[in-house]
Amino acid sequence: MNKLGWSLMAMLLLSFSVTSCKYLKRKTSKKEKAAALKTKQLADSISLSIKTDLNKSDSLIKNKAEQDSAQLMAQALLTESAPIWQKKIEFTTMSAKAKMHYEAGDKSLDFVANIRMHKDSIIWVSVTVAGIVQVARAIISPDSFKAVLYTEKEAYEGPISLAHKILPEGINFYSLQNLLIGNPILRNQEAISATQDAENWIIRFVEKNYIEQVQYKRSDSSLYSNQLLLQGSGNQSLTHLLSNFGLVNNLNIATDRKLSIVTDTSTILVDMNYSNITINSELTYPFSIPKNYTIK
Repeated sequence: MNKLGWSLMAMLLLSFSVTSCKYLKRKTSKKEKAAALKTKQLADSISLSIKTDLNKSDSLIKNKAEQDSAQLMAQALLTESAPIWQKKIEFTTMSAKAKMHYEAGDKSLDFVANIRMHKDSIIWVSVTVAGIVQVARAIISPDSFKAVLYTEKEAYEGPISLAHKILPEGINFYSLQNLLIGNPILRNQEAISATQDAENWIIRFVEKNYIEQVQYKRSDSSLYSNQLLLQGSGNQSLTHLLSNFGLVNNLNIATDRKLSIVTDTSTILVDMNYSNITINSELTYPFSIPKNYTIK
């Protein structure tokens, strides 16, 4: 898996532009390191739990009778929890201002991403620093990808395959859309298991080579954690933690997000804080490439 691809997913398709701007980089503070370590430890704990369960599930079933009983119990729990995990955040348009903090190794970045989406057709992102300096803008559709790096006077324009070169296999427009709104990341997933405790439902989905574990609060059905694992790929995962929920047009939207992106060689941590959220408002998606920019 391409570690830059995971980074791009977390950074809303624009980390490649932000990390190219040297004046944005700074050393990570002790407080930031402590917060990042806490997020990573939680993400690692969830990942270990999933992998442990997957490894032991077959060994616990000793005969066909036990297997049949386990399958019936699993199906009953999936049916009972279906009203929760089948429900998605439905919207036509969404916009938000996202304050972003990025950690990778001993470096950190702070910037603001202004996000606009039209469901199943457009994701538009504009990145600014210091509240006024625009450094990049991108627009992606299910079949095309465009980006402008204002600090480098460069642009990218082409079919969606251009984005696929830097996004990992299986991560596409719809995955990014689901991540930004707060739905399960996989689009065409199949629910394979459900477990519960006093406070939570834990649902696992599978799509191609990916397993996604999603945790919902029983009290209000809010999705507060999901983790994506690529099977057979070593230690590679994306963990998304959601908190501080509030109603926007009667939809329960998380305003605080934490992302942990783990590859075989690196760990990237991202904090996102949403504000100025709108749902189903009329939006515009301005985008143009200056004539003197180099198109790659």
